[in-house]
Formats: sequence, structure tokens, C-alpha cells
Amino acid sequence: MLRRIVLITLLTSSVCALHWEMHKEDSIGNEFEESSGEIETEQLPGKCWACKWVMKKLKKQISNGATPDDIKNKLGVVCDEIGFLKSMCRKLVNQYMDTLVEELSTTDDARTICANIGVCKK
Repeated sequence: MLRRIVLITLLTSSVCALHWEMHKEDSIGNEFEESSGEIETEQLPGKCWACKWVMKKLKKQISNGATPDDIKNKLGVVCDEIGFLKSMCRKLVNQYMDTLVEELSTTDDARTICANIGVCKK
């Protein structure tokens, strides 16, 4: 019983902290967009992580002779495997589809690709 109470308390605290962080990042991102017209590098917590996860997964699946259509097809379904970040992943993939196809054709690693598209800090 005590173990369940502690577990529920920790889970609730984590959700509250994530919500607070997202709210804080969102308000900072809105101020940044209005002042300079540019999008902040990491508006949502986990966006960089999600990008790196997707790129690592795809780099393993894509062979050297993969066509752009093969890469697009894999980009279209990879987000189904990411869990609760599925929506963010799909937005990211749709927004950067052409650039990601080009980047995935290079020898760049996942971190470099995500930094090149502006999702992760360099």
C-alpha cells in the first residue's frame, strides 16, 4: 500500500514538473518568436530527443542504396513506434520531410542531422 502511494506521488510529481516545464518553454518560445520572427531551437521538451531517436532508428533501417521514396516511406511509419511523442514526431517529420530525406542519405549521425535542421543545439 505504501509502495503504491509513493509510486503515485512520484508519477504525479513528474507529470506536474513536465507540464510546468512545457508551459515555461512555451511562454519563452512565444516571446522569442514575436521578437525576432525565428523559432526557438527547442520549444518542447523532448523534441531533440525524439528527433535523435527517429534518426538513429532510420539510419539502422536504411541501406546505402535506399531511394528517396524508400526513405519517405520509412519516415511515414517510424513515428508509430515512439509512444507518447507520436504527435510531435509526426509534426517534425512532416515539417522537415524533404530535408530529412536528403540528410538521411548522408553519412551524418543522428545528432548532426537534428542540429542541421535546427531541432537540437549544435
